[in-house]
Amino acid sequence: MAQPERDERLARAFLELADTLADGFHLIDFLHVLTDHVVDLLDVESAGVVMVDMQGRLVDVTASTTAAHQLEEVQLEFDEGPCRDCCHEHQGIGPLELAEGAVRDRWPRFTEAARAAGFAVVAALPLRLREEVIGALNLFHTRPGALQPADLRLGQALADAATIGILHQRLAHDQAERVGQLQTALNSRIAIEQAKGYLGARLEISPDAAFTRLRAHARAHRTSLTRLCEQVVDGTADTELFATPSDTPHDD
Repeated sequence: MAQPERDERLARAFLELADTLADGFHLIDFLHVLTDHVVDLLDVESAGVVMVDMQGRLVDVTASTTAAHQLEEVQLEFDEGPCRDCCHEHQGIGPLELAEGAVRDRWPRFTEAARAAGFAVVAALPLRLREEVIGALNLFHTRPGALQPADLRLGQALADAATIGILHQRLAHDQAERVGQLQTALNSRIAIEQAKGYLGARLEISPDAAFTRLRAHARAHRTSLTRLCEQVVDGTADTELFATPSDTPHDD
């Protein structure tokens, strides 16, 4: 990527991560913006976000690919992995090579699942402002030796910008709305997963490919990803909008 183009993408990323007070803010849409920019700007294959709820529990909110989403669920199910340690220790974890014995000993079930999914390196960066940690940004790569210090510094800067944006937005709302915000994000995730499955089945493409088309359409039309996915599921959005000439959608 040429430097002027990279500089423009960096500027756009930080500008979008600062824009949290606009009408119609949706937490899950905002976090998808974060993971999109992370995958675009860093040397990573996939990225995901877990957040801390009001009871201090970790919840899987979003991921850029199905594989990353499944690994976040593994971390929460078995209470082990980089995002768990990142949130509990209030500091970045990794990058760590999954083939190393110490990593397998530290997270045996997560490591087995991550390697089975094709990943070789993982890292986690805190969504943190001073002493408050509201979640973690997970980074996954398939190539050993990936995730260099410059990548992690930029990833942390993006995570910091997102954290400031989220906390800034929360200041404008009362406690009940803060609790509802995360629950709404979890409900939105269900709608997104349903839309990925429905669109993938209709167009005979993978869920990740369907997700890519949904995100691209939402961004191009400046609409909420959540709202678009709900429209796909309830049938008010024509799936032909997402088709390409090579697709072979099923007939009803």
